[in-house]
Amino acid sequence: METNFYDFVNSYRVEAAKRRLKDKNYRHYSILAIGLECGFANKTTFNRTFKKMTGLTPSEYMAEEKEAMK
Repeated sequence: METNFYDFVNSYRVEAAKRRLKDKNYRHYSILAIGLECGFANKTTFNRTFKKMTGLTPSEYMAEEKEAMK
């Protein structure tokens, strides 16, 4: 697999966060709440890991999703 355990687990967490960030049922959640719900310990870890795996911060990802919806 050529990845360490933490990156493997975090890839699932990031995918779960991406799904929730796009889901209308989670619009009332803050970005931080979504990150914490997906298993990240704090905002810094969530932002750093999300950016490492997607190339975008969670806020940038949300902005791109909103733009794509137009």
